[in-house]
Amino acid sequence: MPSSPVSDEVRSRLARSVLTRNLRVRPGERVIVEAWTHTLPWAVAFAREARRLGALPLVPYDDESAYWDSVDAGEIGVLGKAAPHEWAALARADVYVHMWGPGDRVRIDALPPAKLNRLFAFNESWYSTARKAGVRGVRLELGRPFPTLERAYGVDADTWTDQLVRATIVEPRVLERTATPIARALERGKRLRIRNDDGTDVTVGLVHRKAVPQVGRPRLNDPVRPYDLLANLPAGAVRVALDESAADGTLVANRTCYYDGGKATGAVFHFRGGKLTEFEFAQGGERFEQGYRSGGKGRDRPGFLAIGLNPELHDTPQVEDLERGAVMVSVGGNRFWGGKNASPFFGWAINAGASVEVDGRPLPV
Repeated sequence: MPSSPVSDEVRSRLARSVLTRNLRVRPGERVIVEAWTHTLPWAVAFAREARRLGALPLVPYDDESAYWDSVDAGEIGVLGKAAPHEWAALARADVYVHMWGPGDRVRIDALPPAKLNRLFAFNESWYSTARKAGVRGVRLELGRPFPTLERAYGVDADTWTDQLVRATIVEPRVLERTATPIARALERGKRLRIRNDDGTDVTVGLVHRKAVPQVGRPRLNDPVRPYDLLANLPAGAVRVALDESAADGTLVANRTCYYDGGKATGAVFHFRGGKLTEFEFAQGGERFEQGYRSGGKGRDRPGFLAIGLNPELHDTPQVEDLERGAVMVSVGGNRFWGGKNASPFFGWAINAGASVEVDGRPLPV
């Protein structure tokens, strides 16, 4: 089993927190815990805590090196195929715990799109089977830290993991208490203004769309958001699709944009008349520009707004928008959040510590 700087006690405490507070596992329930080489210690902890709750765990395991050996050997069709026996287990499950795998996301990110699509061709079938079975689950960011990604981001692995551990065990009811008044204000308001002393002063439009609080509990049978049967952990954000025709001013990012294969820093977005008219980055802007060039109609329109709620995060990779006080404005597609913009492009900038007003009234962020 791979070594880990996290103690067995911490892993057990986190696993019990997720199983009881986020998933509300009951005695006799069937629990599947997906494991990869780098997440096996976490999977063991989840299986042990599931048994202590009287549940019945099953741990399917995939080896990182064996996976990439199959990719190199051209066995992509097999890797992307829905396995009937695995689907049979999923169809009888009550709870599913997913941790990101394979671990080498930099290598995944470098694959040609056609090959990537074949590798994950099973995805829609997986969700269809899980929905029919009424499976509720979580998707743990604890599977993200991996040597290649740590180098790409220039972060310390222990610090990254420690933040994820502490943020994952923040109770859903605590996040929900903060999220409720924010969601209500976003649904009722017309204009939202973001201001900070760093030059940020931008106003975006709200059009009474449903704001989605993400507090760490699965959402079942939601026709608008069918993938939310797996709740992302850590949690802690309120998201809402913006008015695609309204945005004016400047947003200066003071948080990093983390992509699957690298990062971008120092983003500055300039909006006028509901469009992104100029943008710049201090470093890594080519990642934004590459997607923007092929983003098509709507790539320059406001996408969605996210307001972070989690007090245990600070510029944390892949969950940078969940940090308490972080305000993210995206451009491009927003249909996933109830908007009308069908552009395949998604770009974003985040300012943490700004003041936020809805129709002139301060929002408690």
